[in-house]
Amino acid sequence: MTSREKKPARAGAPTMHRDGDAVVIDIPMSFRRRSGRKEVVLPPGAVATNTLPAKPPTPMAVALARAFRWQEMIETGAAKSNSDLARRLKLDQSYVARTIRLASLAPDIIEVILNGQKPDGLSLWALRRDVPLLWEDQLQMLRHAGSEIMSIGVNNGS
Repeated sequence: MTSREKKPARAGAPTMHRDGDAVVIDIPMSFRRRSGRKEVVLPPGAVATNTLPAKPPTPMAVALARAFRWQEMIETGAAKSNSDLARRLKLDQSYVARTIRLASLAPDIIEVILNGQKPDGLSLWALRRDVPLLWEDQLQMLRHAGSEIMSIGVNNGS
């Protein structure tokens, strides 16, 4: 077999061959758009390993990620204040402030949101509004709202 010939392989399997000094690996796959993102489509019979979740993150999870990232930017001095951060991000200052408040949610609430379990009675709009600072009060508020998060206790180490 010459250096330019491909080794025979089963259909859909990656192949490897030399092209001069370079090693060329051909991996049969295609791309398609899904929810505005590109997704790799494997050939029939191929098995994916270490795959990412098929669903994109929920709006609540994205908002939480922003809240923690923006909070970190302020704490490390990358931004001086909510207004400075809003100006840099070209966003409304009140939106930035309401979103950063999400970083003070009880760990139990954050865990439920990140697990993709949106409890009844819990909305992103409500979380950006009048949420108490004390974690126990947050859980109590959600219990009164009829949320299924009421089965969760405050993560206080007990």
